[in-house]
Amino acid sequence: MKVRNLVLSVSMACTALSGALVSTAAMAQAKEQFFPLLSYRTGPYAPNGTPWANGKQDYLKMINARDGGINGVKITYEECDRICHRPWRGMLRAPEEPPGRDTV
Repeated sequence: MKVRNLVLSVSMACTALSGALVSTAAMAQAKEQFFPLLSYRTGPYAPNGTPWANGKQDYLKMINARDGGINGVKITYEECDRICHRPWRGMLRAPEEPPGRDTV
């Protein structure tokens, strides 16, 4: 019986300690969240893509201005029209470009 009580108390202590560590890590997160704005402003989809991209960008600006972001986390964004040429492209794990394609 003593062994059972010892194991139970040790497991409860470990649970409490891990909960304290998790909450500390959550508080150390950045206060902004990045969203790429994947849009179609050129080509055959431009008549529908341009108003949609404008609306999404306005909505993200409104959320930052009116609500201070989402739960206090500001939204940052950058627009990308079809082919992304930005440093954050690697974070999206996009497929590699076909050989011979110009990716200026």
